[in-house]
Amino acid sequence: MPAYYSASCKEVLKLLKTDSGGLSQAEAEDRLNLFGPNSLKPPPPISAWKILFNQFSNFIIYLLLFAVLFSIIIGEYGDSLVILAILVLNGIIGFFQEYNANRSLEALKRMATIQAAVLRDGKLKHVTAEQLVCGDILHLEHGDKIPADARLLNVVELQLDESPLTGESMPVRKQTAPISGQPGPADQTNMVFSSTSVVEGRGLAVVTACGQETEIGKISTMISEAKEEKTPLQRRLDRFGRNIGMVIIGICLLVFLLLMSRLRIDGEPLTNPIFLQFAFISISLAVAAVPTALPAVVTIALSIGTRRLLKKNMLVRRLTSVETLGSCDVICSDKTGTLTRNQMTVREGWCLGTSVDFDQDDGIHAIKKSEQLNLLFTAGVACNNSLANLRSDSGGNPTELALLRAADKAGITFEGMRLAERPFNSRRKCMSVAVESENRSLLYSKGAPEQMLNRCTHAVIQDSSPAMKRIPLSETERNDISDTYHRFGAQAMRVIAFAYREISDNEDFDELAEEGLTFIGLQAMIDPPREGVVSAIEKAKLAHIRVIMITGDHRETANAIAKQTGIEGECVTGAEIDAMNDIDLAVTLDTTNIFARVVPEHKQRIVSGLQDKGHIVAMTGDGVNDAPALKKADIGIAIGSGTDVAHEAADFVLLDDSFISIVAGIEEGRGIYENIQKSIMLLLSGNLMEVLVIFLAVLLGFNLPLTALLLLWINLITDGAPALAYSVDPYGTAIMQRPPIPPGEGILPRTKLRLLVSLGSIGALISLVLFQLTGGGGNEVADIQRGQTVVFSYIVLFEMILVFILRRSYQVPLLSNHWLWIAVVFSLATQIFILYTPARFVFHVTALEIQEICYLLLATFVFMIPALIITRAKPN
Repeated sequence: MPAYYSASCKEVLKLLKTDSGGLSQAEAEDRLNLFGPNSLKPPPPISAWKILFNQFSNFIIYLLLFAVLFSIIIGEYGDSLVILAILVLNGIIGFFQEYNANRSLEALKRMATIQAAVLRDGKLKHVTAEQLVCGDILHLEHGDKIPADARLLNVVELQLDESPLTGESMPVRKQTAPISGQPGPADQTNMVFSSTSVVEGRGLAVVTACGQETEIGKISTMISEAKEEKTPLQRRLDRFGRNIGMVIIGICLLVFLLLMSRLRIDGEPLTNPIFLQFAFISISLAVAAVPTALPAVVTIALSIGTRRLLKKNMLVRRLTSVETLGSCDVICSDKTGTLTRNQMTVREGWCLGTSVDFDQDDGIHAIKKSEQLNLLFTAGVACNNSLANLRSDSGGNPTELALLRAADKAGITFEGMRLAERPFNSRRKCMSVAVESENRSLLYSKGAPEQMLNRCTHAVIQDSSPAMKRIPLSETERNDISDTYHRFGAQAMRVIAFAYREISDNEDFDELAEEGLTFIGLQAMIDPPREGVVSAIEKAKLAHIRVIMITGDHRETANAIAKQTGIEGECVTGAEIDAMNDIDLAVTLDTTNIFARVVPEHKQRIVSGLQDKGHIVAMTGDGVNDAPALKKADIGIAIGSGTDVAHEAADFVLLDDSFISIVAGIEEGRGIYENIQKSIMLLLSGNLMEVLVIFLAVLLGFNLPLTALLLLWINLITDGAPALAYSVDPYGTAIMQRPPIPPGEGILPRTKLRLLVSLGSIGALISLVLFQLTGGGGNEVADIQRGQTVVFSYIVLFEMILVFILRRSYQVPLLSNHWLWIAVVFSLATQIFILYTPARFVFHVTALEIQEICYLLLATFVFMIPALIITRAKPN
């Protein structure tokens, strides 16, 4: 595509084979048929079946499906139905949560509803955006949304809001002259781009790119090509499932071989029934080792976290992303609308001898005491064209709206009558209005400080006397004014100077001279940080999370906002990134926390570079320009007031636009991860104990302490209920004072694995001793059943004690979760029901007597002593 910004208006019209009168209707229709409509490529349709299938695509689910099949084979239809019900419920919850999560480009189709004013056959007519073609002449006015990329041919004070595309908060003043070099979209001041909007002025432009060829079209292509990454939790669970699966298969094969070797040692013949019996024992052990309740625990924990986050104004669009937010160690934040309010705000009013700082002072009180300040803010209202926009909330020039809001905050109104206006232009760099106020005709002027100062001969001042007076402007006062506006400029504030003069009776309003003015003062404004952002960034630092600011604004503005919000580090621009290879960028990312003047491609490179260095990256943003990086990041967070495109590309949407909600989300994500980790610890400690009991019994030549049915019951009911109750457990103390989980760390780090193995091994040894003491070593079926009943009951008590032992290791208060106590009581009640009702005949167990109960209580006490010692350490 030609670089239209570098060609003259005539050359552009020639290249596009059109003229200033526009295309003919016939030619436009021919081009529309040839090149297609001005619309973006629609996203591929969402397959509900694919989303549903994805809910069952991990190794643990495969093992559980095998457990269902095996339960059917051995005739345990009840067990198979329970496991299947858990899997189906898990799949349904995940399916409905994620059904609408992959529509990244769907919102872009709303572009078709935009209307465009074009010249066809030399006449102005309105067509839909889809009907535009290259070569059409667009007529642009205040409030119009740009429907395609176009080269400007004529402008009258035209200014555009390009923040959705470039991230730059200030309106961009447009012109028509060619531009040399290779400027980015933010610096192509003679072009207008699709998705941006006109905030002031009017103009004519010729369409140079439609649909997928526009800047927004290129961004949409980047979104569609971005690979959907698995979350850290998904990766950890997959790795955990594969590892535990390999261990289970290995142990089962070993148990089967040990049983076969015992048969050979005893000299008994190998028959099909015996072979099948040994195979069933080994496979039952495999089923027992699988944490059956884990998929449900994970899904329910994430769903509960989703509801908690919604209460904190954070809408979750992808279920597994909840935990990811707690794992992130880098937040890449857009500036405009995220760290800042995206609303220009007057911070300080300054006059010779007096000033008001709205961040520190009571504006109304200070201004009422000063005639100078009163006059300054009155001038801001009088010399202004956006009052109607402020009242109707329909937009307007952000600078003028800031002046009006400052005057309103100061209690200033202007009741005079406007007589005439000299509009702003880039040559004069000022605007003036003639007004009649209090029987006087006055000229109020506002503009760039250096230009206004050159036009002033006098100034108003109010030393110690109560009355304001007019004095000649000396070199001292000029230097004072110059130093002040340069000081404001160094803080990245936009500075507007105000002046006035009286209009004589014989002056012509059409030829008002902007000379011999009296300097009033300066108003300095900036797009300020959002409320609470500074404290939120401090909390992020405390949680060992790095905050990086990425913006389309200039370096000076980026540095100023970074300083105000507490972001420290070097600043690099997009042009400097272009000059870097990937190795240089990787080095730069170690020390740079401020990126200015960037485009979407830069954002993606930054996010990719951080991911390559092993970081879990969260990206926040609100504009179209943020969407590709939002989708590329491990976790995308869109601002609620941002564009639809950003919402659809993100995993989360901040409904209140508050950076504080991100920190709350991180805390929620960390808490959810800990609760899932506790559930896995509980499930695996019990499962490991059961596996060790069977394995050691076979190894030592004992009778089997547990049957397949008892193993399945413990996994599905006894430890399943408390594991689910962990989903609503309060979070441990100091959860936001520890570093994020390292990306390479498994779902159970070594310290947790050691704790799990220690507790499971102690419990297994105690179980074997109990089994032998209570008749398990005998040859009578009744004695073996009694021993199995004691071991079965001990494992239930073991896991109920373990519920609270594990919470202690995570520093969770004992009485803080009533659902957990209910789950424990439920598990104990079902155990009593099985032992002392006819249900014991179904489970092939016996009612326990006083002696056996005493053994159980003693064994439980013996387990608790080392368990309490082991869990004294704080969580990693």
